Amino acid sequence: MTNHEMFASALKPYKGKRLATSDIKAIISEAFPNFNLGSVLPNDHAEGNKSPCWCAGTSERILDRVERGIFTVL
Repeated sequence: MTNHEMFASALKPYKGKRLATSDIKAIISEAFPNFNLGSVLPNDHAEGNKSPCWCAGTSERILDRVERGIFTVL
């Protein structure tokens, strides 16, 4: 499973919710205990990061950035 697939799977139940980066890390850590939390980069799955996931800027993105450290799950 890729990082993108793990993000999508763990956050699916939170669709429409606003979450802080710390909340996202906790959710992913609970769903995938062996996931490297240093790889939890919510901006990579939204828009505006220098080296984003392939999904950023597409309708397939997982998150929308609301403000620094706060995201809406899509």
